[in-house]
Amino acid sequence: MQRLSISLLLALFAWNAHMPSAATQSVCLLQDAPKQCGEFCLTALSPMLDHIARHEAEWASSVLQANATGARLARIEALQAAMNIRQKVLQEVFPKDIGARLDRLESQQAALLRILSKFDRKIVPPKFELIGSRFFYIEDETRMNWTSAGSYCRQMGTQLATIRSAEELAALRAKLNKERHYWLDITDLEKEGDFRVSASGKRPNFLKWRVGQPNNFSGNQHCVDLLDGLMYDDKCDSLSYFICQSDDDSLD
Repeated sequence: MQRLSISLLLALFAWNAHMPSAATQSVCLLQDAPKQCGEFCLTALSPMLDHIARHEAEWASSVLQANATGARLARIEALQAAMNIRQKVLQEVFPKDIGARLDRLESQQAALLRILSKFDRKIVPPKFELIGSRFFYIEDETRMNWTSAGSYCRQMGTQLATIRSAEELAALRAKLNKERHYWLDITDLEKEGDFRVSASGKRPNFLKWRVGQPNNFSGNQHCVDLLDGLMYDDKCDSLSYFICQSDDDSLD
């Protein structure tokens, strides 16, 4: 700031030295113009110099504040650049389809849990035997209605049986008394003619009706039993033998 003041003074002195004599006389009307006019010019500049001196500290403070602000902006820009680099690195490290991959993992986990549940159910209860590819229990001593038979199977941790194929039906038929009815876990209690597996609510994988069946005789035959390898609809409160299976159709 002192340099600025000195520069102003030198400029004024130079301007005064080159002024025409008439103009000099109009400003400085003294007998010894060269000396006294110089002193007059210094006196005329005194208010300007005082103003510069008074505000020099403020101007210096403004310069310092501007420098501090510039430094802060530089730090902010550096942080922003660092964040941009970090974001780019994260995008490269983590695949863009991470959400889809997590969904697939959750789906696979759910499928694995279902499989494990099936294995848990394959801990075969007593009296169950392997017939075909699955384990069954054939109740050949006590007859029950359809509801009680289902409850009996559930108390053993199992369910009334369904048949999944002609091969499985043939294997079971060889084990059953040909003159007895055996309850299966199939019913159309919810809707006439729409036969479902009670445990899962799904349609059976396999049905083999006797000719003329199902006929819903008397309008109240809604539960399915098996006689000599063929299926019949019968009254649910009729007493029949039954078959339980160790696996759970609701997990399929």
